[in-house]
Amino acid sequence: MLIDAHTHLNLEDLFIDWKTHLTDFQTAGGKILVNAGAHTDYNQNGIRIAQEAKKLFPKLTVKATVGFHPEDARNIATSDFWTLINELEQQYLQNPDEVIAIGECGIDLHRTDNANLAHQQELFRLHAELARKLQLPLVIHSRDAFEETLEILKAFPDLKLYFHCRGYGAEEVQIVEELFPKVRLGFTNILTYPNAHSTRAAFLAVKKAKRLMETDAPFLPPQAFRGKRNYPAYVKYAYASGAELLGIAEEALEQQIEENFSALCSL
Repeated sequence: MLIDAHTHLNLEDLFIDWKTHLTDFQTAGGKILVNAGAHTDYNQNGIRIAQEAKKLFPKLTVKATVGFHPEDARNIATSDFWTLINELEQQYLQNPDEVIAIGECGIDLHRTDNANLAHQQELFRLHAELARKLQLPLVIHSRDAFEETLEILKAFPDLKLYFHCRGYGAEEVQIVEELFPKVRLGFTNILTYPNAHSTRAAFLAVKKAKRLMETDAPFLPPQAFRGKRNYPAYVKYAYASGAELLGIAEEALEQQIEENFSALCSL
């Protein structure tokens, strides 16, 4: 049984054919899939997929998260933050069976300069406060901003945290695990990239109860499809690579990931 803990069938390009992509995911052995929110349209599309999939794909568990990606923060006025956070709260309250977490949200300094940091951190903090209020996990996007991300999260050690698409090394993994007892870290098909030594080292460093697997589709396809679009069905390549690194059967890794995901999202 495969879990794609963070994907984007709610992105415009994939949303057009989301039923086909879910069919392919199920055929590949998929059982649980989570569409991650990133802005208003993503959030609404993710909820819609989760609602319709109940009837169309009864053998699958399809859920959604709702949030605002840090790169979108620069396009949002600070005065609008509370309105948007209230929107997220209402989406959860109106769809508690579909929405299982707040996010993705966080800090991204890869493309934005430091002048935008305070803006990103404030919106991130409001997401964390909402997750605490609703007692939901927080899905985190952190890129080139490890210390800046921790600066906000240190006030929320009680939260269940999911660092999606782990972007740091083994040393950072140890720091996160020590600071946040309820943390989980997601690994993608970056594991299959020849030069992704840091990612593989981090994967091996993570405690087995903390690992999750994801695609972040349509981004980050496996090595065999580099330069092309990624799909949830391709999570099987991440599992295969992870099991090989650990020296265990893929079925054993699948069982561990299922237990880890259930602990995070209380399914």
